Amino acid sequence: MNIALASPTLAHTALPARLQCASNHPAHAHRFAGSARMPTWLSQTRNVPSLEAEVCFQIHDRFYYGPDRIDDPSDLERFAETLAPPAIALIASSMVRSAEALGHEAELAAYYRQIVRLARHHQRPFNSIRQYFWLRLWLWNPEHEAYVSFPWYDSFAEIDRVLKALVETEAGPVHDDADQGWAVRIHAQDEAVHLLQHDPDEDETHAAIRVPRAELVRQVAQLRERTQGLIARLSSELGADVWTSYVRTEPSFAP
Repeated sequence: MNIALASPTLAHTALPARLQCASNHPAHAHRFAGSARMPTWLSQTRNVPSLEAEVCFQIHDRFYYGPDRIDDPSDLERFAETLAPPAIALIASSMVRSAEALGHEAELAAYYRQIVRLARHHQRPFNSIRQYFWLRLWLWNPEHEAYVSFPWYDSFAEIDRVLKALVETEAGPVHDDADQGWAVRIHAQDEAVHLLQHDPDEDETHAAIRVPRAELVRQVAQLRERTQGLIARLSSELGADVWTSYVRTEPSFAP
């Protein structure tokens, strides 16, 4: 059972276990580095015929309104209310993929409205509930056990840095970033996209794959357009955009 926490430190929990990274992140810089030489790690990648790219809206089954500092684990139950999931057919109960949300924007908006309503009732500022509005970028092919995750990217602006670079970079470095216990490198070479995800702290590789670029780019272009449309509709329904970028001021949600 996914317990929604007011503390962002404990709230990175919506992806499957192998895609999760649990901890709060500070503001971080994204690093894009180029090199005249082909990176040596490209030779370590394995062929995967395709990857599915998705932006996922995280879903929680509880709304936590207790203290940010949790000293007693029982507080997670005592200061929580049940959240009704969106009335959408889902592959995974912890997320709504953009393809699943398309045509069901009203149902997804209704899920978010109950969060806003509970936050008002319990007088919780947005900073204590922002995790309920986080997004996740997910690249995967379960048949070939290929998974690449971006657990530190919570907003579409962060996610779109990757998507935009995938579409626009035909050859050379696409994306290079690292945070606590996680690092991803993406490189385009010879009509293919190479992706490496590893844990630099434990020196452990989680994914080293190579996929045809043309199909991935086509899919990512559609994903960008679809996600932007969904966010526009949700923002209109709720009266505030809390998905596109990091929210620094208290949003004014619709009554």
